[in-house]
Amino acid sequence: MTGRALIFFHSASGNTRWVAEKLAAALGVCDIATAVRSIASKPDTADLPAYDLVGFGCPVMGFRPSFALVRFIQALPIQAQTPAFIFTTYAGVLANTAWILASRVRERGFAVCAHEHFRGEVSWPIARSAGLIVNRGLPGNSQLPSINGFARDLAELSDRHRSAGPIRAITVSRSWLNPFHYLSLMNSPARLRIMMGRKKINTVLCTKCGRCAECCAAGAISLSPYPGFSRNCDGCWGCYNICPTGAISTMVGTHGRYTSKCAPSTSGYL
Repeated sequence: MTGRALIFFHSASGNTRWVAEKLAAALGVCDIATAVRSIASKPDTADLPAYDLVGFGCPVMGFRPSFALVRFIQALPIQAQTPAFIFTTYAGVLANTAWILASRVRERGFAVCAHEHFRGEVSWPIARSAGLIVNRGLPGNSQLPSINGFARDLAELSDRHRSAGPIRAITVSRSWLNPFHYLSLMNSPARLRIMMGRKKINTVLCTKCGRCAECCAAGAISLSPYPGFSRNCDGCWGCYNICPTGAISTMVGTHGRYTSKCAPSTSGYL
């Protein structure tokens, strides 16, 4: 292998993880050894300087990048123009998500050199319970050509950086005329949490497996022994969607639950 890359991701229901793992495999084919880390279960950053290229991926939530990934990025040590890339999964409106995410990454001293977006089946239970299911079956193998192409572009950038020195950062555009951008500015973890509603646990169905707590990037779930939810919750619906027994319900009851098309990762974590 001639290069090393590291991908950090937040995946509420599995779609972003699927893309991250496929992207890592494609980078491997391009001779870039790539590690993939969930910010919920594997947030290690001590070896960050050992990588030539760092990626950040998350779902679009509330017309913006997930709050969990933004907080994670803002806590990173300042870099010396380490090449970076960003990617998102989305079902509906992107708004200025790429610009927001790129801005947060640049603030930590990374040089953002590429970005991409990948469609995924809507996992928001409020939309699903109303029958609004778009991008059904995605992400999926039909997107592998675009993922592989993105990986080849990243590998070329990584090679250029190692052989010719610093690479030029790209400009990620934004649209001031996009009304969803202003809606994104109004969103907050508290607003999304209110939209999700009060979470309830069916203690008959709950096996106390702890998967919801292990996968919560907000660190909002404790086990005693059943899940308890704090005000740190971002309202991402991840726990609701990934509970293997459907023990977690909220304002939509158990209707609209999204079952990820992605196979469980080897760690069992998102």
